[in-house]
Amino acid sequence: MKHKNFGALAIVIFSVFAFGLSKASAQSSMALKQASKKPKLVVTIVIDQCRSDFLTRFQERLQAQKNGGLTRLMRTGAYFPVAKYDMLQSMTCPGHATIVTGAYPYQMGIPLNTWWDASKKSAVYCALDENSPIVGRDSKPNEGLSPKRLIGSTIGDELKLAGYGSKVVTVSIKDRSAIMLGGHRADLALWIEEGKWVSSKYYLPKGELPPWVIDLNKTLDKEKGTTFKWTVKGKPSGLTKPFDEKRGMIREVSAGSKESFATQYGVKLTTDAAIRALKEFKMGTGRGPDFLGVSYSSHDLLGHALGPQSLELEELTMYEDESVGELLTAIDKTVGLNNTVFVFTGDHGVAPAVDLAKADGMPAGHFVMKDLLIELNAGLEKEFGKSSAGEWIARGGAFNFYLEPSVLADKKKSRSQVETVLKKLILKPNEAGLPTREGVHQVFTRTDWEERKLPPGRFQRQIMKTYIPAVSGDVVLIPKPFWTEKGAFATHMTGYSYDQSVPLIIAGGGARPGVYAKDVEIVDIAPTLSFILGLIPPSGSDGRVLHEIFE
Repeated sequence: MKHKNFGALAIVIFSVFAFGLSKASAQSSMALKQASKKPKLVVTIVIDQCRSDFLTRFQERLQAQKNGGLTRLMRTGAYFPVAKYDMLQSMTCPGHATIVTGAYPYQMGIPLNTWWDASKKSAVYCALDENSPIVGRDSKPNEGLSPKRLIGSTIGDELKLAGYGSKVVTVSIKDRSAIMLGGHRADLALWIEEGKWVSSKYYLPKGELPPWVIDLNKTLDKEKGTTFKWTVKGKPSGLTKPFDEKRGMIREVSAGSKESFATQYGVKLTTDAAIRALKEFKMGTGRGPDFLGVSYSSHDLLGHALGPQSLELEELTMYEDESVGELLTAIDKTVGLNNTVFVFTGDHGVAPAVDLAKADGMPAGHFVMKDLLIELNAGLEKEFGKSSAGEWIARGGAFNFYLEPSVLADKKKSRSQVETVLKKLILKPNEAGLPTREGVHQVFTRTDWEERKLPPGRFQRQIMKTYIPAVSGDVVLIPKPFWTEKGAFATHMTGYSYDQSVPLIIAGGGARPGVYAKDVEIVDIAPTLSFILGLIPPSGSDGRVLHEIFE
């Protein structure tokens, strides 16, 4: 009897399991006919420094707006309120690279916006390419921009490699945003320098801007110096306040000024250029899908200056919603929203402004890098002696410290020896080995990385995904939450939730509308788009297909 009962129970368990498996399979699959239908256009929209809560905190106000593009995408797409960059340091260049490669920095080669090249004794910008001079303004010697430092392929590259004859075009105020979104084979990447749209010879080998870009610049020249008022439109959420409460939100801004690009003016310029590119390249009308990348930098420019708690940034979010709506309307008229797949996300979040966080009782603070470098160099000189070859630390920034090889050679010290001492100098450990320097959580060295002796948990995971020897620092400081380097009023440079959390929306391509309470990573975008487009995922893709959004 026991054997018979066990057999019956096994049949029941197997049946339940099989039913659950078939149900799960049905929920994450689609008919072949539906899966075979390819979109004519892929549009990737990025708002720079768009932390997850910019959509959730202001959701009621966003939904009250007519013709809002972000609201429309939230309503018609698969919306993940919190998606993550699981990397050690969240920044613009690695963020945009991650979106289109599906790879973390250890694979795609971009861990920071700028790093130090010890062999050349100079700073390296993530998009620097001396062999690709700027087109659209006078280019200085040894300057130029391209994606040559990006390792591996992007979604746009894979479209090209598939033989569809796809067009890939990207637009942003920031060069690194447009360049990384476009990948290696973009037909054109546009950005703004000195108040005008420019590109580089990487995209325009003849060294001439297209006529339609020249037209855009003529419009900019005409508008330059004109003023417009930036005021509150509609009822604020009550969750923010003017940066300068005495001055209030009302202000006059001069078009073409540095300040103007951090307002609705910068958002409008970006949308206008994207719509013009859409028409001039006749995107969405060819044999295969085209790729349009649009990154709104104004949000980040304003966010650094005024912080995420400012009414000004709330107002800018409302305007971005309207402006994305204009972009969607233009796409609907030329390509059709039903023929388009949209991705919306941010390239990183942002920390609360330190001054405001401290005033609210949070344990927050600043590192003054200049003072810290003086102290650390003095400590190394005390330990190893002064060198005629220079300072022990060649460069420090974004919590990365780079040792000077010529000093190591002069004093006949190994990199590992000096790293160990520098680590202790930063930590100031007590007898128990715990850091006593205010604001320091962990410190690791290149040798720690090589020997896999890394800080535990999330730090170890993020370091392994981010750290690149000879690009990342020889010694890296991991601050405590809400601690940053002194500089901008608010900034981002950690792997904590406020810096790594952004919204993610995928609309079209068979994605099932709804709000998804599920952990997702930004590296999942590229393989999911690859599935929709019928492509091989980009070469270094670390992510997964978001199967849960397909019926």
